[in-house]
Amino acid sequence: MGFLLAKILFLLVLAAACGALFGYWWFRRHYEDVTLEYARSRDEWASWRRGFEARLAARPEVDLQPLREQVAAVDEAVRSIDVPIPERVDLASVHARLDEIETRIGDIRLPAPSDLGPTEQRLTAIEHALFPVQTRLDGLESALRAVDLGPVLERLGTLQSRLENPPAPKAAVREGSRNLLTHPGCGKPDDLTQIKGVPKVLERRLHRVGVFYFWQIAEWSPEDVRYVNSKLAAYKGRIERDEWVSQANELAATPSAAPRPTEH
Repeated sequence: MGFLLAKILFLLVLAAACGALFGYWWFRRHYEDVTLEYARSRDEWASWRRGFEARLAARPEVDLQPLREQVAAVDEAVRSIDVPIPERVDLASVHARLDEIETRIGDIRLPAPSDLGPTEQRLTAIEHALFPVQTRLDGLESALRAVDLGPVLERLGTLQSRLENPPAPKAAVREGSRNLLTHPGCGKPDDLTQIKGVPKVLERRLHRVGVFYFWQIAEWSPEDVRYVNSKLAAYKGRIERDEWVSQANELAATPSAAPRPTEH
């Protein structure tokens, strides 16, 4: 047992000695590094300072005398400015004028209000006189509301419609002719160019003669043919050659053709 304790004690002493040696070695190494770094930094700072002082000493000295003279001149100019001292304004005349105006305003006397009693009595009398008139007007208004204006308005609407859309005048037969018309009064004119041998220019000439519908041509007698032929100038003879009457008979029976008027 004693041997074991001695062995443990020996190991502890040995460990302490090793720790002390290691600490001494580490402290000495670290101290040397710090000391060397500090010495190097101090040398660099001293070198930079000497260089800065040398550069500063080498700079030429700035002559501030012109600037001082200019500042002195500005100061002298500012001091020489003569600022006028405002004189005291006499406001006595202004106060006197204001007092006079105030006195005149105080002397103004407004007229006393007139007696409106007679006027009010007159207005009351007029109001009473108009009361029967108002009653009569109310009665007339009630009577008008009771009247049925529907038929009157309907009649007026019919008249307005007839005025806005008057019926087409009846076609009048030309004097001395059996069925030549003065205007197309039997509806929209037929397209006479559907008849073979009737170009557009000839259709306009037929309109001037009084021919607007197929049923007119279908009813032509030999006398009508001779009369219309005499009006066709360069187109004379086409009625018989192209057989307008027979063509018009067929075209007048189509649904698109204008119907023959019954009173014709």
